[in-house]
Amino acid sequence: MKQISQPATAAEISGIFGPLDDAVLIRIVETEVTPTEVLEAFPWATADDQIGTELEHRPRGALDRVNDILRREEPEPDERG
Repeated sequence: MKQISQPATAAEISGIFGPLDDAVLIRIVETEVTPTEVLEAFPWATADDQIGTELEHRPRGALDRVNDILRREEPEPDERG
């Protein structure tokens, strides 16, 4: 029997990624990503550019959507101070 995973809650997402802007958190919740997918997305969002090269693929599906949301929130190189 296949177990159906429920979408991750805001608390679960924050527990994995740490504090996030409310708007970012809402956009991630709206993707209906599962807690397992949030755990899988964490290394993509926090790693350097080498992860895709080492794994020989890019994130797909929900992982890609979460990664895109988080990547849009990163400051531009000239804004990092």
